[in-house]
Amino acid sequence: MRDIDKVVRRFRAAGLKITPQRLSIFRLLQDNCSHPSAEEVYKEVLTIHPSISFTTVYKTLQTLRDMGEVQELSIDPERAHYDPEIREHAHTFCRSCRQISDLENTPDAPVLVKLPDNFEVHNVQIHAVGLCEQCR
Repeated sequence: MRDIDKVVRRFRAAGLKITPQRLSIFRLLQDNCSHPSAEEVYKEVLTIHPSISFTTVYKTLQTLRDMGEVQELSIDPERAHYDPEIREHAHTFCRSCRQISDLENTPDAPVLVKLPDNFEVHNVQIHAVGLCEQCR
C-alpha cells in the first residue's frame, strides 16, 4: 500500500467513512515492511487514538485485504500478518523470533506444482520456515 489517497478514494467509493483512526492505520501500513499482525497495528494506533477498538483495526485490515491493498499472510501459525507490498513475493519466517522477511522472486524460479488447467488461482503464498541468522 503506497498511495493513501487512492485507498481513501476506494473506501469512500465503497461507502466507508474515513476516520482519523482509519487514516492512522493507513499511515502505519504505508511502505511498512515489518509485516505487522492486527494486534501490533492495534497497539501502535492505540498510542495515537486511545479510544480505538481492536474490532475497528481488524475490520479495517480485512477491508484493505478484500480491496487488494494488503496481503494477509498465514505464515505464522499463531496469527495473521499483513503486508502492504502486494506484488508477488515470497517470505521467510523465523520459528524462534517470529520475524517475517521479504524474499525477492526471480524470473527463473522453479515451478513447484502443476495446477489443473481448470483451476482458477486467486492467491499463492510461498514461504520458507526456519531459523534466522540471529537465532541459529
